[in-house]
Amino acid sequence: MEPRIQYARTADGVSIPFWELGEGTPLVEMPTIPVSHIQMEWQFPEWRRWYEFLTQRRKVVRYDCRGAGLSDRDVDDFSLDAQVLDLEAVVDRLGLERFVLLSSIHAGPAGIAYAARHPERVSHLVLWNSWAVTR
Repeated sequence: MEPRIQYARTADGVSIPFWELGEGTPLVEMPTIPVSHIQMEWQFPEWRRWYEFLTQRRKVVRYDCRGAGLSDRDVDDFSLDAQVLDLEAVVDRLGLERFVLLSSIHAGPAGIAYAARHPERVSHLVLWNSWAVTR
């Protein structure tokens, strides 16, 4: 089943699309910055199977990063703080009090920053193929 796309608005006014599927402990997967397209991902059988597998035991949340996919394109700020605003908008819109955060590749530093700023909300931080220092 293809997920229903909804939108959240960041504190700086950017519209961020997201979807949620499944039930149970929420897992929020950050977009692979700087490219993402949550609607097109469902066209790739491998990605679709991955999300279907994850939703067997938990609620999965996926969103597009600003400036890509279905999000607002006319944006100037792509900073680490802006990436954190994108995540905050989505989890606040969904009212998630506590969740697992999966952050891969270029999204790793933003995932780390969010977890450090909101340790009460992130039960587990999963980093894949990422790094902790930005320059």
